[in-house]
Amino acid sequence: MVRSLQVRDNGCPQISSQSASESGLHVMESPDRTTSEHTTSPLQSNTIPDDNGMVHQSPFRMLVSSKYRGTLLAALFSYMSFGLLFQIFPPFLRSLQSEFGIDHATASLVMTAMLLPMAFTAIPAGFFADRQGARRTGVLGLSIMAVGGAITILSPGFTSVVGGRVVSGLGSALLLVSILKLLMDEIPRTKQGLAFGLFVSGLPVGTGISFDLLAPFGKELGWRGETGIATAVVIAALVVYSLVAKPRTGARAVSSSSIAPVLRNGAMLRLIVTVVLGYTAIIGFTTWAPSTLVSYAHIPIWLASVIASILLLIDIPLGPFWGSLSDRLGRRKLFVVLAFVIYAMASLFVPFAATSPSWLVAPALILVIGAMGTGCSMFFPAALTIPGNIASPEGAGTAYGLFFTAQIIGMLVGPLLIGYSLDVASPFAGFLTVSIITFVGLLASVMIRSK
Repeated sequence: MVRSLQVRDNGCPQISSQSASESGLHVMESPDRTTSEHTTSPLQSNTIPDDNGMVHQSPFRMLVSSKYRGTLLAALFSYMSFGLLFQIFPPFLRSLQSEFGIDHATASLVMTAMLLPMAFTAIPAGFFADRQGARRTGVLGLSIMAVGGAITILSPGFTSVVGGRVVSGLGSALLLVSILKLLMDEIPRTKQGLAFGLFVSGLPVGTGISFDLLAPFGKELGWRGETGIATAVVIAALVVYSLVAKPRTGARAVSSSSIAPVLRNGAMLRLIVTVVLGYTAIIGFTTWAPSTLVSYAHIPIWLASVIASILLLIDIPLGPFWGSLSDRLGRRKLFVVLAFVIYAMASLFVPFAATSPSWLVAPALILVIGAMGTGCSMFFPAALTIPGNIASPEGAGTAYGLFFTAQIIGMLVGPLLIGYSLDVASPFAGFLTVSIITFVGLLASVMIRSK
Protein backbone atom coordinates (compact mmCIF):
# COMPACT_ATOMS: atom_id res chain seq x y z
CA MET A 1 0.00 0.00 0.00
CA VAL A 2 1.16 3.54 -0.70
CA ARG A 3 0.29 5.92 2.12
CA SER A 4 -0.23 9.63 1.46
CA LEU A 5 -0.89 12.57 3.72
CA GLN A 6 -4.09 14.49 2.96
CA VAL A 7 -5.59 17.52 4.75
CA ARG A 8 -9.21 17.53 5.92
CA ASP A 9 -11.45 20.53 5.63
CA ASN A 10 -10.81 21.29 9.31
CA GLY A 11 -7.05 21.48 8.69
CA CYS A 12 -6.18 18.21 10.45
CA PRO A 13 -3.97 15.75 8.61
CA GLN A 14 -5.42 12.39 7.58
CA ILE A 15 -3.50 9.29 6.50
CA SER A 16 -5.00 7.64 3.42
CA SER A 17 -3.94 4.53 1.52
CA GLN A 18 -3.74 3.81 -2.15
CA SER A 19 -2.97 0.49 -3.76
CA ALA A 20 0.22 0.04 -5.71
CA SER A 21 -1.72 -0.78 -8.85
CA GLU A 22 -3.71 2.43 -8.52
CA SER A 23 -0.64 4.59 -8.02
CA GLY A 24 1.42 2.94 -10.74
CA LEU A 25 4.25 2.20 -8.29
CA HIS A 26 5.72 -1.20 -7.54
CA VAL A 27 6.42 -1.28 -3.80
CA MET A 28 6.67 -3.77 -0.98
CA GLU A 29 4.06 -3.63 1.77
CA SER A 30 5.58 -3.44 5.23
CA PRO A 31 3.75 -3.11 8.56
CA ASP A 32 6.61 -1.05 9.95
CA ARG A 33 8.52 0.94 7.37
CA THR A 34 11.16 2.12 9.82
CA THR A 35 11.93 -1.40 10.99
CA SER A 36 11.96 -2.72 7.43
CA GLU A 37 14.45 -0.11 6.25
CA HIS A 38 16.88 -0.94 9.02
CA THR A 39 16.64 -4.71 8.91
CA THR A 40 16.54 -5.43 5.20
CA SER A 41 19.65 -4.84 3.12
CA PRO A 42 19.73 -4.61 -0.67
CA LEU A 43 22.31 -7.39 -0.52
CA GLN A 44 19.85 -9.63 1.30
CA SER A 45 16.77 -9.02 -0.82
CA ASN A 46 15.60 -9.07 -4.41
CA THR A 47 14.27 -5.55 -3.89
CA ILE A 48 16.20 -2.31 -3.51
CA PRO A 49 15.27 1.29 -2.66
CA ASP A 50 15.56 3.92 -5.38
CA ASP A 51 16.90 7.49 -5.11
CA ASN A 52 13.64 8.59 -3.41
CA GLY A 53 13.59 5.78 -0.87
CA MET A 54 10.81 3.80 -2.57
CA VAL A 55 11.27 0.03 -2.80
CA HIS A 56 11.41 -1.53 -6.25
CA GLN A 57 12.36 -4.75 -7.96
CA SER A 58 15.95 -5.98 -8.15
CA PRO A 59 18.26 -3.64 -10.12
CA PHE A 60 18.48 -5.94 -13.14
CA ARG A 61 14.72 -6.37 -13.43
CA MET A 62 14.21 -2.64 -13.06
CA LEU A 63 16.70 -1.83 -15.83
CA VAL A 64 15.17 -4.26 -18.32
CA SER A 65 11.68 -2.90 -17.64
CA SER A 66 9.96 -1.04 -20.44
CA LYS A 67 11.10 2.30 -19.01
CA TYR A 68 14.79 1.60 -19.67
CA ARG A 69 14.67 -1.16 -22.30
CA GLY A 70 15.03 1.13 -25.31
CA THR A 71 17.97 2.97 -23.76
CA LEU A 72 19.84 -0.24 -22.96
CA LEU A 73 19.09 -1.83 -26.34
CA ALA A 74 20.36 1.23 -28.22
CA ALA A 75 23.49 1.42 -26.06
CA LEU A 76 24.40 -2.27 -26.20
CA PHE A 77 23.75 -2.88 -29.90
CA SER A 78 25.49 0.30 -31.01
CA TYR A 79 28.53 -0.38 -28.84
CA MET A 80 28.63 -3.95 -30.17
CA SER A 81 28.68 -2.63 -33.74
CA PHE A 82 31.61 -0.38 -32.85
CA GLY A 83 33.45 -3.30 -31.25
CA LEU A 84 32.94 -5.45 -34.34
CA LEU A 85 34.11 -2.77 -36.77
CA PHE A 86 37.09 -1.84 -34.60
CA GLN A 87 38.24 -5.41 -33.85
CA ILE A 88 37.69 -6.84 -37.34
CA PHE A 89 41.38 -6.50 -38.25
CA PRO A 90 43.48 -8.18 -35.47
CA PRO A 91 43.05 -11.69 -36.95
CA PHE A 92 44.19 -10.27 -40.34
CA LEU A 93 47.30 -8.34 -39.29
CA ARG A 94 49.66 -10.93 -40.72
CA SER A 95 47.59 -11.04 -43.91
CA LEU A 96 47.95 -7.27 -44.23
CA GLN A 97 51.70 -7.58 -43.71
CA SER A 98 51.94 -10.15 -46.50
CA GLU A 99 49.58 -8.36 -48.90
CA PHE A 100 51.10 -4.89 -48.57
CA GLY A 101 54.68 -5.75 -47.52
CA ILE A 102 54.60 -3.90 -44.19
CA ASP A 103 56.01 -4.58 -40.70
CA HIS A 104 54.21 -5.09 -37.37
CA ALA A 105 54.12 -1.43 -36.37
CA THR A 106 52.81 -0.31 -39.78
CA ALA A 107 50.14 -3.02 -39.82
CA SER A 108 48.90 -1.80 -36.45
CA LEU A 109 47.99 1.52 -38.13
CA VAL A 110 44.65 -0.04 -39.13
CA MET A 111 43.84 0.11 -35.42
CA THR A 112 45.60 3.41 -34.77
CA ALA A 113 43.90 5.12 -37.74
CA MET A 114 40.48 4.51 -36.25
CA LEU A 115 41.55 5.64 -32.79
CA LEU A 116 43.59 8.76 -33.61
CA PRO A 117 40.70 10.97 -34.80
CA MET A 118 38.67 9.79 -31.83
CA ALA A 119 41.36 11.06 -29.45
CA PHE A 120 41.28 14.53 -31.04
CA THR A 121 37.51 14.83 -31.43
CA ALA A 122 36.08 13.17 -28.29
CA ILE A 123 35.92 16.38 -26.21
CA PRO A 124 34.29 18.44 -29.03
CA ALA A 125 31.98 15.47 -29.62
CA GLY A 126 31.00 15.55 -25.95
CA PHE A 127 30.26 19.27 -26.11
CA PHE A 128 28.23 18.63 -29.28
CA ALA A 129 26.26 15.93 -27.43
CA ASP A 130 25.57 18.34 -24.56
CA ARG A 131 24.10 20.84 -27.04
CA GLN A 132 22.33 18.55 -29.53
CA GLY A 133 21.35 15.62 -27.33
CA ALA A 134 22.39 11.97 -27.29
CA ARG A 135 20.02 10.79 -30.06
CA ARG A 136 21.10 13.20 -32.79
CA THR A 137 24.76 12.73 -31.93
CA GLY A 138 24.53 8.93 -31.98
CA VAL A 139 22.67 8.79 -35.31
CA LEU A 140 25.23 11.09 -36.92
CA GLY A 141 28.09 9.03 -35.52
CA LEU A 142 26.75 5.71 -36.81
CA SER A 143 26.14 7.22 -40.25
CA ILE A 144 29.76 8.39 -40.51
CA MET A 145 31.00 5.00 -39.29
CA ALA A 146 29.10 3.26 -42.10
CA VAL A 147 30.66 5.59 -44.69
CA GLY A 148 34.11 4.81 -43.33
CA GLY A 149 33.43 1.08 -43.52
CA ALA A 150 32.42 1.40 -47.17
CA ILE A 151 35.64 3.29 -47.98
CA THR A 152 37.68 0.56 -46.29
CA ILE A 153 35.99 -2.21 -48.26
CA LEU A 154 36.60 -0.48 -51.61
CA SER A 155 40.22 0.46 -50.84
CA PRO A 156 42.78 -0.57 -53.51
CA GLY A 157 45.80 0.00 -51.25
CA PHE A 158 46.91 0.28 -47.65
CA THR A 159 46.78 4.09 -47.62
CA SER A 160 43.10 4.15 -48.51
CA VAL A 161 42.42 1.41 -45.94
CA VAL A 162 43.87 3.73 -43.33
CA GLY A 163 41.75 6.59 -44.72
CA GLY A 164 38.55 4.59 -44.35
CA ARG A 165 39.44 3.75 -40.78
CA VAL A 166 40.01 7.46 -40.04
CA VAL A 167 36.48 8.26 -41.23
CA SER A 168 35.07 5.44 -39.08
CA GLY A 169 36.99 6.85 -36.13
CA LEU A 170 35.37 10.26 -36.51
CA GLY A 171 31.92 8.67 -36.38
CA SER A 172 32.91 6.46 -33.45
CA ALA A 173 33.82 9.46 -31.29
CA LEU A 174 30.33 10.91 -31.76
CA LEU A 175 28.66 7.57 -31.14
CA LEU A 176 30.47 6.53 -27.98
CA VAL A 177 30.19 9.87 -26.22
CA SER A 178 26.48 9.95 -27.06
CA ILE A 179 25.97 6.46 -25.59
CA LEU A 180 27.69 7.37 -22.32
CA LYS A 181 25.65 10.56 -22.04
CA LEU A 182 22.46 8.66 -22.86
CA LEU A 183 23.06 6.22 -20.01
CA MET A 184 24.00 8.95 -17.52
CA ASP A 185 20.94 11.04 -18.39
CA GLU A 186 18.40 8.21 -18.39
CA ILE A 187 19.56 5.71 -15.74
CA PRO A 188 19.29 6.50 -11.99
CA ARG A 189 22.70 7.10 -10.43
CA THR A 190 22.31 4.23 -7.96
CA LYS A 191 21.87 1.82 -10.90
CA GLN A 192 24.55 3.19 -13.21
CA GLY A 193 27.18 0.63 -12.20
CA LEU A 194 24.89 -2.15 -13.40
CA ALA A 195 23.88 -0.18 -16.50
CA PHE A 196 27.49 0.45 -17.48
CA GLY A 197 28.29 -3.19 -16.70
CA LEU A 198 25.63 -4.23 -19.21
CA PHE A 199 26.84 -1.58 -21.67
CA VAL A 200 30.48 -2.73 -21.69
CA SER A 201 29.38 -6.20 -22.74
CA GLY A 202 28.77 -4.72 -26.20
CA LEU A 203 32.49 -4.48 -26.99
CA PRO A 204 33.34 -8.10 -26.06
CA VAL A 205 30.33 -9.31 -28.02
CA GLY A 206 31.65 -7.46 -31.07
CA THR A 207 35.14 -8.79 -30.40
CA GLY A 208 33.81 -12.31 -29.99
CA ILE A 209 31.96 -12.12 -33.31
CA SER A 210 35.18 -10.98 -35.00
CA PHE A 211 37.55 -13.42 -33.30
CA ASP A 212 35.32 -16.47 -32.83
CA LEU A 213 32.64 -16.42 -35.55
CA LEU A 214 34.29 -14.60 -38.46
CA ALA A 215 38.01 -15.39 -38.03
CA PRO A 216 37.58 -19.10 -38.92
CA PHE A 217 36.19 -17.97 -42.31
CA GLY A 218 39.01 -15.51 -42.89
CA LYS A 219 40.50 -17.39 -45.84
CA GLU A 220 37.16 -17.52 -47.65
CA LEU A 221 35.92 -14.01 -46.88
CA GLY A 222 39.18 -12.07 -46.52
CA TRP A 223 39.46 -8.83 -44.57
CA ARG A 224 37.33 -6.98 -47.12
CA GLY A 225 34.45 -9.43 -46.84
CA GLU A 226 34.49 -9.41 -43.06
CA THR A 227 34.70 -5.61 -42.97
CA GLY A 228 31.59 -5.64 -45.16
CA ILE A 229 29.77 -7.74 -42.57
CA ALA A 230 30.86 -5.35 -39.81
CA THR A 231 29.64 -2.36 -41.82
CA ALA A 232 26.25 -4.01 -42.35
CA VAL A 233 25.94 -4.45 -38.58
CA VAL A 234 26.75 -0.73 -38.11
CA ILE A 235 23.92 0.15 -40.50
CA ALA A 236 21.56 -2.11 -38.52
CA ALA A 237 22.66 -0.34 -35.33
CA LEU A 238 21.89 2.99 -36.99
CA VAL A 239 18.32 1.85 -37.58
CA VAL A 240 17.93 0.56 -34.02
CA TYR A 241 19.43 3.66 -32.41
CA SER A 242 17.28 6.04 -34.43
CA LEU A 243 14.10 4.10 -33.55
CA VAL A 244 14.49 3.20 -29.87
CA ALA A 245 16.87 5.77 -28.35
CA LYS A 246 14.43 8.38 -27.09
CA PRO A 247 16.13 10.33 -24.30
CA ARG A 248 14.11 12.73 -22.19
CA THR A 249 16.83 15.37 -22.65
CA GLY A 250 17.18 16.73 -26.18
CA ALA A 251 19.02 19.69 -27.65
CA ARG A 252 19.67 22.55 -25.24
CA ALA A 253 21.76 25.68 -24.90
CA VAL A 254 25.11 24.93 -23.25
CA SER A 255 27.83 27.52 -22.77
CA SER A 256 31.39 26.75 -23.80
CA SER A 257 32.40 27.88 -20.31
CA SER A 258 31.07 24.54 -18.97
CA ILE A 259 34.13 22.82 -20.44
CA ALA A 260 36.74 24.57 -18.28
CA PRO A 261 35.62 23.24 -14.85
CA VAL A 262 35.77 19.68 -16.17
CA LEU A 263 39.26 20.11 -17.61
CA ARG A 264 40.56 21.69 -14.37
CA ASN A 265 39.05 19.10 -12.03
CA GLY A 266 41.87 17.32 -10.16
CA ALA A 267 39.81 14.20 -9.44
CA MET A 268 38.99 13.89 -13.13
CA LEU A 269 42.63 14.26 -14.16
CA ARG A 270 43.74 11.48 -11.78
CA LEU A 271 41.09 9.24 -13.25
CA ILE A 272 42.28 10.12 -16.77
CA VAL A 273 45.85 8.95 -16.08
CA THR A 274 44.51 5.66 -14.72
CA VAL A 275 42.26 5.14 -17.73
CA VAL A 276 45.10 5.79 -20.20
CA LEU A 277 47.29 3.12 -18.59
CA GLY A 278 44.42 0.65 -18.23
CA TYR A 279 43.39 0.78 -21.86
CA THR A 280 47.02 0.72 -23.04
CA ALA A 281 47.47 -2.63 -21.34
CA ILE A 282 44.11 -4.06 -22.44
CA ILE A 283 44.03 -3.07 -26.12
CA GLY A 284 47.76 -3.63 -26.61
CA PHE A 285 47.22 -7.21 -25.49
CA THR A 286 44.05 -7.93 -27.47
CA THR A 287 45.54 -6.47 -30.67
CA TRP A 288 48.66 -8.64 -30.78
CA ALA A 289 47.74 -11.71 -28.72
CA PRO A 290 46.01 -13.65 -31.56
CA SER A 291 48.86 -13.40 -34.09
CA THR A 292 51.63 -13.63 -31.46
CA LEU A 293 50.25 -16.77 -29.83
CA VAL A 294 50.26 -18.53 -33.21
CA SER A 295 54.07 -18.53 -33.34
CA TYR A 296 54.83 -18.35 -29.61
CA ALA A 297 52.41 -21.02 -28.36
CA HIS A 298 52.36 -22.98 -31.66
CA ILE A 299 48.58 -23.06 -31.96
CA PRO A 300 46.36 -22.37 -34.99
CA ILE A 301 45.07 -18.85 -35.59
CA TRP A 302 41.45 -19.78 -34.90
CA LEU A 303 42.36 -21.18 -31.47
CA ALA A 304 44.60 -18.20 -30.69
CA SER A 305 41.76 -15.84 -31.62
CA VAL A 306 39.24 -17.69 -29.46
CA ILE A 307 41.57 -17.74 -26.44
CA ALA A 308 42.50 -14.05 -26.81
CA SER A 309 38.84 -13.07 -27.04
CA ILE A 310 38.21 -14.52 -23.57
CA LEU A 311 39.80 -11.36 -22.15
CA LEU A 312 36.76 -9.35 -23.22
CA LEU A 313 34.10 -12.07 -23.57
CA ILE A 314 34.20 -12.70 -19.84
CA ASP A 315 32.93 -9.14 -19.38
CA ILE A 316 29.52 -10.25 -20.65
CA PRO A 317 28.54 -12.16 -17.48
CA LEU A 318 30.90 -10.51 -15.00
CA GLY A 319 30.61 -6.83 -16.00
CA PRO A 320 26.98 -6.50 -14.84
CA PHE A 321 27.78 -8.49 -11.68
CA TRP A 322 30.67 -6.27 -10.59
CA GLY A 323 28.79 -3.14 -11.66
CA SER A 324 25.76 -4.11 -9.55
CA LEU A 325 27.97 -4.95 -6.59
CA SER A 326 29.69 -1.56 -6.83
CA ASP A 327 26.23 0.07 -6.83
CA ARG A 328 25.23 -1.74 -3.68
CA LEU A 329 28.49 -1.12 -1.85
CA GLY A 330 28.83 2.42 -3.16
CA ARG A 331 32.54 1.78 -3.76
CA ARG A 332 33.98 2.54 -7.21
CA LYS A 333 37.68 3.08 -6.49
CA LEU A 334 37.97 -0.28 -4.71
CA PHE A 335 36.94 -2.14 -7.86
CA VAL A 336 39.29 -0.12 -10.07
CA VAL A 337 42.27 -0.90 -7.80
CA LEU A 338 41.39 -4.60 -7.55
CA ALA A 339 41.04 -4.74 -11.34
CA PHE A 340 44.65 -3.61 -11.82
CA VAL A 341 45.93 -6.03 -9.18
CA ILE A 342 44.24 -9.03 -10.82
CA TYR A 343 45.18 -8.04 -14.39
CA ALA A 344 48.81 -7.35 -13.47
CA MET A 345 49.34 -10.60 -11.58
CA ALA A 346 47.66 -12.75 -14.23
CA SER A 347 49.52 -11.12 -17.14
CA LEU A 348 52.85 -12.23 -15.66
CA PHE A 349 51.89 -15.86 -16.29
CA VAL A 350 50.98 -15.52 -19.99
CA PRO A 351 54.52 -16.36 -21.31
CA PHE A 352 54.73 -19.39 -19.02
CA ALA A 353 51.31 -20.65 -20.10
CA ALA A 354 52.21 -20.17 -23.77
CA THR A 355 55.42 -22.21 -23.44
CA SER A 356 53.95 -25.03 -21.34
CA PRO A 357 53.67 -28.60 -22.72
CA SER A 358 51.50 -28.80 -25.85
CA TRP A 359 48.68 -30.65 -24.10
CA LEU A 360 48.55 -27.96 -21.43
CA VAL A 361 48.92 -24.81 -23.56
CA ALA A 362 45.24 -24.17 -24.34
CA PRO A 363 43.88 -24.83 -20.81
CA ALA A 364 46.68 -22.78 -19.22
CA LEU A 365 46.13 -19.82 -21.53
CA ILE A 366 42.36 -19.96 -21.00
CA LEU A 367 42.87 -19.88 -17.21
CA VAL A 368 45.39 -17.01 -17.26
CA ILE A 369 43.59 -14.85 -19.82
CA GLY A 370 40.29 -15.55 -18.07
CA ALA A 371 41.80 -14.12 -14.88
CA MET A 372 42.93 -11.03 -16.82
CA GLY A 373 39.40 -10.72 -18.17
CA THR A 374 38.01 -10.81 -14.63
CA GLY A 375 40.12 -7.75 -13.89
CA CYS A 376 38.78 -6.01 -17.00
CA SER A 377 35.19 -6.75 -16.01
CA MET A 378 35.77 -5.04 -12.65
CA PHE A 379 37.49 -2.01 -14.19
CA PHE A 380 35.05 -0.97 -16.92
CA PRO A 381 31.74 -0.37 -15.05
CA ALA A 382 33.38 1.11 -11.96
CA ALA A 383 35.52 3.59 -13.91
CA LEU A 384 32.66 4.63 -16.20
CA THR A 385 30.44 5.75 -13.32
CA ILE A 386 32.98 8.22 -11.90
CA PRO A 387 32.78 11.03 -14.54
CA GLY A 388 29.02 11.29 -14.05
CA ASN A 389 29.56 11.83 -10.33
CA ILE A 390 32.16 14.55 -10.94
CA ALA A 391 30.48 16.64 -13.65
CA SER A 392 27.17 18.52 -13.66
CA PRO A 393 24.42 17.24 -16.00
CA GLU A 394 25.11 20.17 -18.37
CA GLY A 395 28.76 19.14 -18.67
CA ALA A 396 28.31 15.37 -18.64
CA GLY A 397 29.01 14.98 -22.35
CA THR A 398 32.23 16.97 -22.02
CA ALA A 399 33.30 14.91 -18.98
CA TYR A 400 32.76 11.68 -20.87
CA GLY A 401 34.50 13.19 -23.87
CA LEU A 402 37.57 13.73 -21.69
CA PHE A 403 37.25 10.22 -20.27
CA PHE A 404 36.91 8.84 -23.76
CA THR A 405 39.94 10.82 -24.94
CA ALA A 406 41.98 9.09 -22.24
CA GLN A 407 40.54 5.74 -23.27
CA ILE A 408 41.45 6.32 -26.90
CA ILE A 409 44.98 7.49 -26.06
CA GLY A 410 45.47 4.18 -24.26
CA MET A 411 43.95 2.22 -27.13
CA LEU A 412 46.16 4.21 -29.52
CA VAL A 413 49.42 3.74 -27.64
CA GLY A 414 48.86 0.09 -26.69
CA PRO A 415 49.06 -1.53 -30.15
CA LEU A 416 52.02 0.67 -31.16
CA LEU A 417 53.97 0.02 -27.95
CA ILE A 418 53.42 -3.72 -27.92
CA GLY A 419 54.02 -3.93 -31.68
CA TYR A 420 57.33 -2.08 -31.27
CA SER A 421 58.45 -4.40 -28.48
CA LEU A 422 57.67 -7.38 -30.73
CA ASP A 423 59.70 -5.85 -33.57
CA VAL A 424 62.82 -5.05 -31.52
CA ALA A 425 62.70 -7.88 -28.98
CA SER A 426 60.56 -11.00 -28.59
CA PRO A 427 57.06 -12.22 -27.76
CA PHE A 428 58.16 -12.57 -24.14
CA ALA A 429 59.14 -8.89 -24.10
CA GLY A 430 55.77 -7.96 -25.58
CA PHE A 431 53.84 -9.73 -22.83
CA LEU A 432 56.20 -8.37 -20.17
CA THR A 433 55.51 -4.84 -21.44
CA VAL A 434 51.80 -5.41 -20.81
CA SER A 435 52.58 -6.39 -17.20
CA ILE A 436 54.79 -3.35 -16.59
CA ILE A 437 52.14 -0.95 -17.93
CA THR A 438 49.53 -2.56 -15.69
CA PHE A 439 51.68 -2.21 -12.56
CA VAL A 440 52.14 1.50 -13.29
CA GLY A 441 48.36 1.74 -13.74
CA LEU A 442 47.91 0.13 -10.34
CA LEU A 443 49.97 2.88 -8.72
CA ALA A 444 47.88 5.52 -10.52
CA SER A 445 44.58 3.92 -9.48
CA VAL A 446 45.49 4.25 -5.81
CA MET A 447 45.66 8.04 -6.30
CA ILE A 448 42.06 8.35 -7.54
CA ARG A 449 39.99 10.50 -5.19
CA SER A 450 36.64 8.79 -5.29
CA LYS A 451 34.69 6.33 -3.20
